[in-house]
Amino acid sequence: MNTNRTLCIHWAIIASILLACLAIFSITLPRPYINSQPYRSEANHYMGHDIMVAKEGLTISEPSAVISLLERMGDSERHAAVGISLVDTSRWQMKVKVEDIQASTREELFDVSHNAELLFSRQYFRLGSILTLAVIPTDTDALCYYLLELDRLRCMNP
Repeated sequence: MNTNRTLCIHWAIIASILLACLAIFSITLPRPYINSQPYRSEANHYMGHDIMVAKEGLTISEPSAVISLLERMGDSERHAAVGISLVDTSRWQMKVKVEDIQASTREELFDVSHNAELLFSRQYFRLGSILTLAVIPTDTDALCYYLLELDRLRCMNP
């Protein structure tokens, strides 16, 4: 009887040490991004006979970040910058809050009524919006995340 009690105490101690090691390991994992490293991506959106080229940039400098966007369609061009603050960051998730939005023009480059998908993604970029980015681990320097509110996957290269 005494042997069983001693054995249970030893296993409880071993289990608590193991849990403590796992907790320390998960806490000390590096952030999914490099601070002050600019990340970039390019996309083409086909809209009927027109193509909109979008170049997106993300630079995270804790405790804030900037998303810059350049849209080009034909001869027209639109620049936008979104200032965000990091609410919470971990290895697996980032929560950001939209603090400032500046655009070169208020006019859209495309017909919003025919491209509702692009309009939907912009509606979340309003002052005070909180977005959740689920980080996807990669074996490269790329930053890949899934925007939960927009149902969008983004991968950006340094």
